[in-house]
Amino acid sequence: MDMTGQVEEAINHMKKRLAENNHIFEAKEDGFIYQATCTFNSPASDEEIDSFEKKTGLHLPEDYKEFLKITNGCKLFETCESGGENDLYSLDDIMNYTYEIPFEGRFKVACIYQDNIVIDGDAVAKGDSEYIMVKGHLDDFEEGEKLNMGFAEWIGRFISDQGEKFWDKR
Repeated sequence: MDMTGQVEEAINHMKKRLAENNHIFEAKEDGFIYQATCTFNSPASDEEIDSFEKKTGLHLPEDYKEFLKITNGCKLFETCESGGENDLYSLDDIMNYTYEIPFEGRFKVACIYQDNIVIDGDAVAKGDSEYIMVKGHLDDFEEGEKLNMGFAEWIGRFISDQGEKFWDKR
């Protein structure tokens, strides 16, 4: 399934929502309404992405590259009072936060309330479009659970569910 443009659409929807509301909006989680904001990093260049792939030996999926070219990491649904725990990593953060041994061709791309969102690089290399996994932040990669989706679908659902861990409700 071609996901071209879905990441951009999801991020642009969030940015538009922020712009329309003075960079603060109401979000809802578990029935509670709170004031939230989002922070986006500068985009990654093609050269930075190529350098990351060469350095790590990992091949990034196209929809994840699309995300990096829009924002090289971001923080979504941060509460105005206390911040948040919805960090989507920059290329440098991926290198810093993926420390599990063995690496197993998997790398963490986000930390969402103590869950790590993981790209299974082996699945990507095999052409599998369902390569996103979730694991607890203290778990090893082999304890991760496949979410049966790619990054574009994951970020679209995460944004439409206003930062809630939709994978816990399956």
